[in-house]
Amino acid sequence: MSDEQRDVITGMPVDREYDFEEYHQTDVPRYVQNEDELDRMLADIRMRRKTGKLPRFLLGGPTGCGKTHCARYLASHLDIPLITIQGKYSLHEADLLGSPVLVDDRTMWNDGPLTRALLASREGPVVLLLDEVNRVRPEAKGVLFSALDDRGRVELDGRGGEIVQGDPQNLIVIATVNQGPEYVTERLDRAERRRFGNKFSITYLGLIDVEKEARLVSDQTPVSLPLATEIVKTANDIRTQANDENGSAINAGVPTAMVLSWARTAFAYQDAGLDDPAVEAARDAVLHPFYDESRAAREQAVEIVKDRLSGIPVGRDAVEDWLADERRAVKGNGSA
Repeated sequence: MSDEQRDVITGMPVDREYDFEEYHQTDVPRYVQNEDELDRMLADIRMRRKTGKLPRFLLGGPTGCGKTHCARYLASHLDIPLITIQGKYSLHEADLLGSPVLVDDRTMWNDGPLTRALLASREGPVVLLLDEVNRVRPEAKGVLFSALDDRGRVELDGRGGEIVQGDPQNLIVIATVNQGPEYVTERLDRAERRRFGNKFSITYLGLIDVEKEARLVSDQTPVSLPLATEIVKTANDIRTQANDENGSAINAGVPTAMVLSWARTAFAYQDAGLDDPAVEAARDAVLHPFYDESRAAREQAVEIVKDRLSGIPVGRDAVEDWLADERRAVKGNGSA
């Protein structure tokens, strides 16, 4: 261990032989933009040295709309490390900076994720994901300020005031905030919002473009595009109710990841010969796990699913025939 790896004040050793290749993201599915938020972030990152603007970004939106996926995909696209800090109310400074640990009867210093991200920024660009940062108490977030602004450093009191200096331009910070009435969060003050840089609002892809989310579902699952489209439309009906301020029991929309699970489960149930596979898949993959805390919300969502999908088959040709029959039935009722 070199002299630089041993703190002269505390004498506490630290092992900083990091292989940041281990933090690279692999097999990350393609991120489909709501509008052009990813392109804008990449533009800022690409020109950061010329503009002098720090690459700091804030993504806001409901849970499950793709904010974290966006950060993972960006790191994968740039082929750079991703280091994540998961926001929670119980987070303390030590969870960010590091703390002493016992290793083979020796007390060693273990760097926290914020410290590791600064160390990684010395070697090249790195994405620091502050996931659900508005769940963190202000007392814990204070330590972020010197790391996120143009100082790009932290002070480790536990190692006798050691200064860990990073490269602020190589520290690509993406903070996410969940927004909606069901979230218990801490307010971000102006100083924090300034440090988090450009803000982009993201919502469920299907609410922006049904076809985009339907194609994503059909590309990543065995179901056909026609069925994926109907599933997305049904998810959108539930999402719209979540945004309804006039007494809807549903207060959370269906995350895209659950739409994918819904489609995969429907395909499996169809193969097993189960009745009404799309509806039953919705119950098991979405409604029971995601709306288990509110019976009223679950029952309202079930009715939405049944109204649109009851009886729909899963096979490609069968779905198209079924939809044609449904349209004829609606037209016939309208002209009666």
